[in-house]
Amino acid sequence: MEDTRRSPLVTVLVILLGAQTVFIVGVTIYLVVELLLAEADFPPTAIALTVLVVLVAIWLVAMTRGVWRGRAWTRGSVLVYQFLQLAIGVGSIQGFVPRPDIGWWVIATAVLGLVLVLSTPVSSYLDARD
Repeated sequence: MEDTRRSPLVTVLVILLGAQTVFIVGVTIYLVVELLLAEADFPPTAIALTVLVVLVAIWLVAMTRGVWRGRAWTRGSVLVYQFLQLAIGVGSIQGFVPRPDIGWWVIATAVLGLVLVLSTPVSSYLDARD
């Protein structure tokens, strides 16, 4: 019988994804409240952004649960999300209104997520199940 215990690195990855999920859910709630209470300059854009962030929140919840359960499909999903987050962090540092204080935190969590998901214990854990 195989050893199916979670490595501490898997737990750290789940905690990181959980924190990212909580943040995105918070942003989602904020955007929904703003959409309902404030008058948007461009309503279709505001609605599209809100729907997109809702979908990202759902995606992150599914990824976090999938990593916790050891599903192999989550490796690619986590990689894609972390690379997208890395691009957002770089854009935050170099954008029209640069926010390096936010950008470096986004980049740091993305790099940590990439390192964790590519580590041997996490890869072995995700390979062992599905």
